Amino acid sequence: MPHPDSTLLRSLNTAIDDGLLAALGEARRVSLAHFPDTPSPGDAARWLGTRIALRRLGVRVAYQCLPETLSAEAVRSAEGPLLLATPVDTSLLASVDVPVVPLFDLKVPPLTLALGALPRLGTVEVDVVWHCAPPAGVDGRVVSWSSPDLGHNPKQVVAARASSELRSRASRDPEFARRTWRALSATFVPLAKAHVQHALTVLGGGRVLVTDDLDAHLLALLAGIPHVVVGEPAGGVPDSSLVRTASDVREASEVALELL
Repeated sequence: MPHPDSTLLRSLNTAIDDGLLAALGEARRVSLAHFPDTPSPGDAARWLGTRIALRRLGVRVAYQCLPETLSAEAVRSAEGPLLLATPVDTSLLASVDVPVVPLFDLKVPPLTLALGALPRLGTVEVDVVWHCAPPAGVDGRVVSWSSPDLGHNPKQVVAARASSELRSRASRDPEFARRTWRALSATFVPLAKAHVQHALTVLGGGRVLVTDDLDAHLLALLAGIPHVVVGEPAGGVPDSSLVRTASDVREASEVALELL
């Protein structure tokens, strides 16, 4: 069935495309320093979203790396701007000699939204899942990104092992990083998908979600999960029909019951 906010998602993706085009100009090849592998799925979701948005615009990622394994020589060989997901050591940028586009400074909707509508994963077992601490006296399932354990399929297990080994050496040996970036970057897609799939499974365990986390909010929106956002995280999408807001967890508990 179509996503309940498909029109809104299309509008947000148009804004992402317009912002990226304005930042890239005529460039059709880029380098991408991205994908820090953290427990939060947000970095992986943004990386996947960035790749999807670039592909949609006909922009080729000619070189990609982790922030800590960036090779100035490889960036120059890619013959295009360097896109940064997070700030990196300025001494590295001094020798890059190409335009640098800080993705974190772009005035566009969160790049996670470029993923588009996602399947709702997990098994609904409770009415309300709390992705933050519930108020005193309120029972409910409390989840975090680290529980349950990240599940890998066989391809993701191999990718995780290869990534760990290559990343460890590449972070210590710039020449090794330059020669093996393709092998390391080949692990990014399966690992990124594993993080996002795990997050969707965690968030989909209830009929309604309550969260104070921007990444959980964005992924729940894409997966069509009704949810309550506590506070106003920068970059949120409060005008979605799936989203209600609350000033604190006590109010969030009441709003969540209204959504059931």
